[in-house]
Amino acid sequence: MGAIVRSVIAQCPDDEVVVVVNGCTDETEAQAKAAGATVIESEPGYGHALLAGYRYAAQKNDGSCLIQMDADGQHPIEAIPLLRAGLENADLVIASRLSPGGASPGWPLSRRWAIAMMGLYTSVFMGRRIHDVSSGFQAMKPEVVRSLILDFPVTLTDANVLVRLHRQGFKIEEVAVCMSPRMGGTSMHGGLGSVVYAGQTMMAVAKEYRR
Repeated sequence: MGAIVRSVIAQCPDDEVVVVVNGCTDETEAQAKAAGATVIESEPGYGHALLAGYRYAAQKNDGSCLIQMDADGQHPIEAIPLLRAGLENADLVIASRLSPGGASPGWPLSRRWAIAMMGLYTSVFMGRRIHDVSSGFQAMKPEVVRSLILDFPVTLTDANVLVRLHRQGFKIEEVAVCMSPRMGGTSMHGGLGSVVYAGQTMMAVAKEYRR
């Protein structure tokens, strides 16, 4: 954690780096603080962590964009300027492993198929192609952040959120990124779980479309 925070600070020296912790029993919080990050807490769960981060960013109200990324080493810090630049022509930019030029070495085939299936399904409802609907590496404008905190679905946070933002008129784009295998931790959607999650997400996409 400390090494990742220091790398982000080196890449973005003028930006605040915020780490959300929610029930960590290891040294994540201490390492993040020692490396220079602001640490905030949330309820347990990935969705609650995202919502806490969005709320923190929204209350800053300084007009800056939000770069969202995981802290397990998968997301290449050197791609942050690429995502930020993408906001010149979009409201939300997704770092895509599945777009032409992107890559995800070491990914299980079941997970790749599940995300590809979710992407095809979601694209039908959005009327445009989105390849990597589950990438947590994103850049977004303040208007998107403010929209998310109004009614954020903390139980399912992937393609259904993109459908909602698309229907609200936000422009979503992807940039191809090569992500690394995770340095630690366990994926939320490994093995058969990735297929189950894909099914749950597609049901949420259809429900979101009917809202």
